[in-house]
Amino acid sequence: MRDLIACLVIWLRPGLSRTLCAARRHIRARLASTPPPPPLPVLPAVPRYARGPLPAHVIERRKPLDGHANRLVRPYLVAHEQALAAEQVRRLQRERRTATALATLGIDYDPALALSTSVARPLQPA
Repeated sequence: MRDLIACLVIWLRPGLSRTLCAARRHIRARLASTPPPPPLPVLPAVPRYARGPLPAHVIERRKPLDGHANRLVRPYLVAHEQALAAEQVRRLQRERRTATALATLGIDYDPALALSTSVARPLQPA
């Protein structure tokens, strides 16, 4: 086993020594003092200008919103109300069509009585 390790060291030594020498060169270059960077140019101070009056639309935009003046509605609520209104229109149209179809057959139709669940009781003799 010792012979194998010795052979590997002899075989790898040229590359290993080159690697170590290169590392030493990098360390020396890092440790060498570098000249300080040149100072940044000093810019003159920018004068502050007086601001003029703001336009009316900017002043209005900066005010808080008035909750009573704005109608804020959630979109799903509007969609639900529209669906209910459309269903009511369809129901009325269905009632009208049913009444028209029964009228052509000579049958009186009352929508209020059509959906009732109670059954008429026979009259009792007095």
